[in-house]
Amino acid sequence: MRFCTLAIIVTAASSAPLLAADGPAPVAPQVRALQECRAQADAAARLACYDKAVDALTAATDSQQVVVIDRAEVRQARKGLFGFAMPRIGFLSGRPGNAEDEADASHLDTTITKVRPLAYGKWRFTVENGGVWETTEIDSRFEDPAVGAKVTIEKGALGAYYAKVGKGRRVQARRIA
Repeated sequence: MRFCTLAIIVTAASSAPLLAADGPAPVAPQVRALQECRAQADAAARLACYDKAVDALTAATDSQQVVVIDRAEVRQARKGLFGFAMPRIGFLSGRPGNAEDEADASHLDTTITKVRPLAYGKWRFTVENGGVWETTEIDSRFEDPAVGAKVTIEKGALGAYYAKVGKGRRVQARRIA
C-alpha cells in the first residue's frame, strides 16, 4: 500500500487532537498496529500480524472510523474553503514550508460562473467551486466581472481578500457563501 501518499483521518469522537496543527497528525491505532508489524522478525508471525492489522483497518474504514483521503482531495477541500475564517485544522492547514500548500492558502485562480450587480457599483459573483464573493470597494479601473471571466482572489493583510478580474485593478472583496 502507498501510505506515504495517503492522509488518514480519524473521525471518531476522540478526534479532537486533529484540531491542533502544531504537531504531526495523530496516527489511528489501526494504522499504528500495521506499522508495528514491521518489527516482527519471524516471517510467519509478521504475516499473521499484517493480516490481523489489515482486517482491523478494513473494518475501521468500512465503519468510517478511519477515512482515507489522498492529497488531491485535501487540496480541493482547502480551495473550496478559501476565503472563510477557519480554525487551523491539521490536515486542512497544509504542511509548513510546503510551497504548494502555501500557494493554495494565499490565492485562488478560478472562473466566474454567475454575476449579479449590486448597488453603488459593487458586484456579487459566484466562482467554479461554488464560493460567492462580493466586492466591498469601488474602482473605475476594476474590470466588470462576466460569466466565464478569469478571476484571481488573493489573501491580503489582516484577513482582507482582493479580487482581480482579467487585467483590471484588484479591489477588496469578501466571501459571503
